[in-house]
Amino acid sequence: MADKKLETTVDRVYQGVYQAISNRSLRPGMKLGESSLAELFNVSRTSVRAALKQLEADGLVSTEPNKGAWVSLPSDEEIRSLFETRRLIEIGVVTELCRRRDSAAMQDLREHLLLEEEARRNHDHQRLIHLLGEFHIKLAQALNNPVLLDWFRKLISRASLFAAALDDERHDACRDDEHLRLIEFIEAGNQNAAIELTCFHLAAIETAIVESAGKLKASYHPLKHLIET
Repeated sequence: MADKKLETTVDRVYQGVYQAISNRSLRPGMKLGESSLAELFNVSRTSVRAALKQLEADGLVSTEPNKGAWVSLPSDEEIRSLFETRRLIEIGVVTELCRRRDSAAMQDLREHLLLEEEARRNHDHQRLIHLLGEFHIKLAQALNNPVLLDWFRKLISRASLFAAALDDERHDACRDDEHLRLIEFIEAGNQNAAIELTCFHLAAIETAIVESAGKLKASYHPLKHLIET
């Protein structure tokens, strides 16, 4: 029972910090004090340390002995590796979807586009980022492969967090109805066009995130909080 409680409190801290990074309340370089987090979430410092360890494993937080923890800034190499992995997987996903041409799955995706458009109209940045990532998860979900889906969710979650935390709010890479065009190519069974658009789409998102990270690096120092406090 104690283990279950610990797991719950650790997850609460993890999700709280994750969301704060996602909505830009926490920015790269900001300090994450154990005592402050324990007080904020009304949990023990043991739970905070466990949550910070998970966040560090996910590349979102950096720690150093005697210096504490802070929100990390992903390197260009880390961002590019993430999107290279996504491209390799998503090429396979759209290729198989073109072969199957599942009309029910495509209708579900078309309905999802309505939610994306609604978020755009409402200028709901955080929800739009979530929905844009969810579109790609739905592509993988249509293959009915739980092993692939579980692993792919983690990739999309991390990429979406980078987009939410680092990208500006224009989302130029997701304009021109690229999601709609991809659906149309899949429905037509046009594998070459679907693959080409997938690669172009992901490369544009990757470039936008790398450029935004570059702007942050101009004023970023991994231990800037030590100077500011």
